[in-house]
Amino acid sequence: MEADLVIIGAGSGGYEAGIYAYRRGLRTVLVELAPDTVGGNCLNKGCIPSKYMRHGAKLIETFSSMEGWGIVPKGYSIDYKKLKEGRDNTVVTIRENFKKFAKQINLPIIYGRGIIKDPNTVFVEGAEETIKTKFILVATGSRPVGVGNLVPDGKYVLDTDQIWDIEEVPRKVLIVGGGAVGVEFAYIFKMYGSDVVLVELQRRVLPSDDIPEDSARYLGRKLKSLGVDIRTKTTVESWEKTESGIKAKLSDGTEVEADFILLAVGRRPNTSNIGLEEVGVEIDEKGFIKVNEFSQTSVENIYACGDVTSPLMLAHKSMYEGKIAVNHMLGGRDWKRSDRVVPKIIYSALEVASVGLTEDQAEDEGYEVKVGVTSFVTNPKAMDDGENEGFVRIVADEETGEILGCHIVGPNAGELIHQVVHMIRDSKDVEFASKTMYSHPSLSEAIGQSASEIYYGPITWTKR
Repeated sequence: MEADLVIIGAGSGGYEAGIYAYRRGLRTVLVELAPDTVGGNCLNKGCIPSKYMRHGAKLIETFSSMEGWGIVPKGYSIDYKKLKEGRDNTVVTIRENFKKFAKQINLPIIYGRGIIKDPNTVFVEGAEETIKTKFILVATGSRPVGVGNLVPDGKYVLDTDQIWDIEEVPRKVLIVGGGAVGVEFAYIFKMYGSDVVLVELQRRVLPSDDIPEDSARYLGRKLKSLGVDIRTKTTVESWEKTESGIKAKLSDGTEVEADFILLAVGRRPNTSNIGLEEVGVEIDEKGFIKVNEFSQTSVENIYACGDVTSPLMLAHKSMYEGKIAVNHMLGGRDWKRSDRVVPKIIYSALEVASVGLTEDQAEDEGYEVKVGVTSFVTNPKAMDDGENEGFVRIVADEETGEILGCHIVGPNAGELIHQVVHMIRDSKDVEFASKTMYSHPSLSEAIGQSASEIYYGPITWTKR
């Protein structure tokens, strides 16, 4: 078989790059392990099923406040079997729709393990197919990791791939890791009726330099108000099996009994045993493929995208890099990778969204910074919806007004952030944002108000 492009991995980055390559006229072949793994981690074990469950958790929270709108609830019960059925049906529907679409546009998917034999040859183990190609795009994703004595076994210690197989809502769960995945599952399980203990090694949840401390603390307070037991600067020293689940000894001197431990401490790239190093592709000490601004590896015609390129493991980042790679294969030099324009969204008791630099990061880079903050507490649309928690925080260069970053906590933060993503990418400043029209009542008004806090000067509460 011959092709212009072979994409190893039909996850978020792989299939988006495949469709884009089709649009650009490249004869493209996708290689994926099996029919039920098409869509990759995001679709099958990550963002799609978790957002389905998070929506259910949000409905439960909303149910508890319906009387404010004159709706007197009569009570409800939890049927985890129906939740799981609805969630899995959504995943299967999306997966099958993609396969049908790929077939419709004549984008073949070969099932098996893709091995790079040389810069122009991919062999598919299982299908026993050899493909000659001009270009190769590696999009093989990532897998969960264990830590210390916490080794996933699918029963007592579950990783984020295994959690989908549980058959009922846990009575009590111990979540290890307070990053994006940990705080999302803490919210989901708490709202569905579990007792939740969340332990995090660092001094706050969301301990990423890309997430401002104010955002992390705001979410932490919200989770605590809902009853999540958050233990920061805490680890699991030891654990043992019990008749009802596990008992863990924590570094704060306490013991916790739970149905199981959910391990949410990160993932590692799938870059081993697929022929990369044998053909000269450079890989760093953590297993990530080294790529340039065009997603190109050290081997000229081999590219990579997504979880295999950096610890910033986001589906949309993978899609973005995949299309940049294809564009470069076809001679384009205008589209480049930039982590600064990649939005990071956390979906928990509140949505937490960030793009660009935090205030601390901007100051570290030598900027004189001005910050504009607008609270959702008095936003009319947020008040109408009963979700007036959170804020919009814009970070700008004091001298030029250039928007360096934006950080939103609250309702629809993951949607609102895109307005500022485009402003940053197009080098718009706070004057532009402050003079843009926003509909009323809307959450988006808070973006214009935050920009006005910087451009015209503060008239509401701000924090430098």
